[in-house]
Amino acid sequence: MASKQKPNDFNYESRKNSSSRSSQRHSPLNADGNYGEVNSFARREQYSTSERRNVGSGSHGNTLQVTSSSRSTESQPQPSNRMTTKSSRKNRWWQTWQFWGILLVLCSGGIGYGATSMLLRLPKTQSCSKVFWPVASASVRLYCAQSLAEDKTVGSLLEAIALVEELPVDHPLRNEINRNVEKWANAILAIGETKFQEGNLEAAVAIARQIPENVEARSVVESQIESWNQIWAEADNNYTKVEDNLRQAQWGDAFSWAVRLTDSKNDYWATTKYSETIDKINLAQEESLTLDKAANQLSGGDLDSLLDAIAKAKDIPENSYRYENAQDILAQGKEQLLARIDSFIEQRKWSQLQRVTYRIPAILELEEQVKDWQILANAGSSASLDTVLGLEDAIAEIAELEPTSPLYSKAQQLSERWTMEIDDVRRISKAKELARPANIRAYNAAIVEINQIPANNPRYREAQQKAAEWGKEIQIIEDRPIIRKAEELALPGDTMAWRRAISEISLVSSSSPLYSEANKKARAWQANIEREEDRPILEQAISLGNQRDYQQAIAVARKISQGRALSSQAQKKIALWRDEVQAKEFLEEANYLANQNDSDSLVKAIRIIRQIPSSTDVYYEVVPNVNSWSQQILVLAERASYRSLEDGIAIAKKVPSGTGAYPAAQAQIERWQNRLNPSPSIEKREKSNSDIQLEKDRKEN
Repeated sequence: MASKQKPNDFNYESRKNSSSRSSQRHSPLNADGNYGEVNSFARREQYSTSERRNVGSGSHGNTLQVTSSSRSTESQPQPSNRMTTKSSRKNRWWQTWQFWGILLVLCSGGIGYGATSMLLRLPKTQSCSKVFWPVASASVRLYCAQSLAEDKTVGSLLEAIALVEELPVDHPLRNEINRNVEKWANAILAIGETKFQEGNLEAAVAIARQIPENVEARSVVESQIESWNQIWAEADNNYTKVEDNLRQAQWGDAFSWAVRLTDSKNDYWATTKYSETIDKINLAQEESLTLDKAANQLSGGDLDSLLDAIAKAKDIPENSYRYENAQDILAQGKEQLLARIDSFIEQRKWSQLQRVTYRIPAILELEEQVKDWQILANAGSSASLDTVLGLEDAIAEIAELEPTSPLYSKAQQLSERWTMEIDDVRRISKAKELARPANIRAYNAAIVEINQIPANNPRYREAQQKAAEWGKEIQIIEDRPIIRKAEELALPGDTMAWRRAISEISLVSSSSPLYSEANKKARAWQANIEREEDRPILEQAISLGNQRDYQQAIAVARKISQGRALSSQAQKKIALWRDEVQAKEFLEEANYLANQNDSDSLVKAIRIIRQIPSSTDVYYEVVPNVNSWSQQILVLAERASYRSLEDGIAIAKKVPSGTGAYPAAQAQIERWQNRLNPSPSIEKREKSNSDIQLEKDRKEN
């Protein structure tokens, strides 16, 4: 120990000497030794205390460090005292108290955080599940009940309530227990409210009624359930109204009732069910429009529209509000389709029957009938080939129908008919072959052959039609040379040539296919003849009309009879000449009346002369006479005004509108009326030139 202490003492003495020198160097009173000694002594005491504290702590590491330091000092050359003092003041970082303080805080904080985390991660039910409840304390029950309630499920809340309700009523923790129980009961009721708002009324009621009877919240359970039922019933009633209106296709009323759902205090009805209702209304409208189109197509008349209407009605689902209407359309469509098919069978339209059988929807439940119709259509199509082989195939195909089929009797009739037609087809085929040369002899031979088909055979009508066609061909062959000869006779283009052509072409019989052509040519030639005969007469009449001898022109033109080629031209000329004659009569009558020089006669004259058409020769006299006579009426009115303004006004009003004197007459009437009814506010007007002139005339007279 003595050997180890010696280096330490050496270090102490070195530090002491260094400190003493430093104090003497930095002290301001070092010269007289007052402050320098005090400071040196204080530093020595402080350092000595620090050294003693380090040695007294018993730190083995420090002792070893000091020993090592002393050894190092002994083995190496000693530095100066100043350098030793600076080195001793630099402590190691792990020897500072700040380091150890921070390390202590971090360690204690980490241990606390880890312990808290471990406690929080412990399952709550793990300790509660091991509790023996008959001897468990109230605090344990309350703790475990609170742990259960934290799950916030109906089951856990009810278990929590049951766990603490076993404690006595007078237990010291009863107030705390009751407070928690009420909170848990209200939580159960809130879960029920959530279920109710989600649209599960039954679950909400069931949850609410699970609240124990002895809980205070139980008193509001029934009222809450009643409120739920009332809200639900009101919303359900509105929804029922919507459905009723949808069934009646009252879209506006349905939408009005649907909007009322948004006022419901239930989120399910106000949002989810409202959206579903609006979708139903839109879907019902679309389905209604579809069915309306289908109904219109039923009455369309064509087969494609009928099948399209059935397809539209078929797509309406059973849960649709328009399902019944769709079924009605299906029933009508099925009835019309069956009628169409019966018509195809009766009219033997086998190709159409065959096409429609592949388009009949399965919803009409006609699978068995469709098979029979297809057999019948295939057989009929074979028979329509009009060959013996086709008829034989048709008979074999139609024999596939079962005797129980509704079409069996019809099939037997067709089979018998096709059997009889086999011989008729042979004769018709032979007759067609005979008629192939297309001459009179060939056609006559074909007619003889086809006329051998008996009248009671199915192909008799067809045979007669072919015979008639061949007879017409014979007439065409016979009459065509007649028409050609008539055309050659008409080539000179004179009356005699046209008469000969008409005589020749009249040989064509009215039953001939060429009769219309022959008759048209005959009428054209006859018109040429009539033009040649009547043209001099019409030219004479036109000449007389140009000389304004209209009566004689009309008499000459009437010689052209109705229906002849130039009769229409003659009638037009006669109408023009009649207008000229009548216009002249109107002019003479008007002049006669105007010469009487009274207002009434002048008015009648103007009315008559205005009836003259503008296309006549005397129309140029109409306007001057009308203006002159209207001015005469105004003059008569002004003369009458000298005697009486009322008489003047009455005559002036007779001036017809549209005449030259009409504006002046209206102005004069206004002046005379102002004289008859003078107004104080109106200044006296100057006399007109006509008034002045009339006064002069009156003075002269």
